[in-house]
Amino acid sequence: MKHTIQELWQWQSLPLNVKVSMTKERIRNWVDEYGIDGVYVGFSGGKDSTVLLDIARQEFPEIKAVFADIPTQYPELKQFVETFENVDIIKPKMNFFQVCEKYGFPLISKEVSECVMGARKYLTSILSE
Repeated sequence: MKHTIQELWQWQSLPLNVKVSMTKERIRNWVDEYGIDGVYVGFSGGKDSTVLLDIARQEFPEIKAVFADIPTQYPELKQFVETFENVDIIKPKMNFFQVCEKYGFPLISKEVSECVMGARKYLTSILSE
């Protein structure tokens, strides 16, 4: 479901306690829908995901977090993540060079990268005819 920019601005202006309550409600809805074993918190070790994990674990202490261990991030992030319990650390199947080779270098945004990938596929199909 897409929201208008006005809705997003309105939500940004809400008091912190209301935002936390809304977040807890959304997490409860996901757990009700998918079960505690079907809900994960994406955990990068940054401030936003650390706060989200804390909020989620206030309601569901056993909720699992997932950290993607990629070589382009600071090693201190992984060290920080390792101080938390119940975190699955996963490694990507492709390294950064392979991702760039297949999808293009992420210049400005994912949308631009997708356009570059589409253009490459189009050119490849034309050249192979």
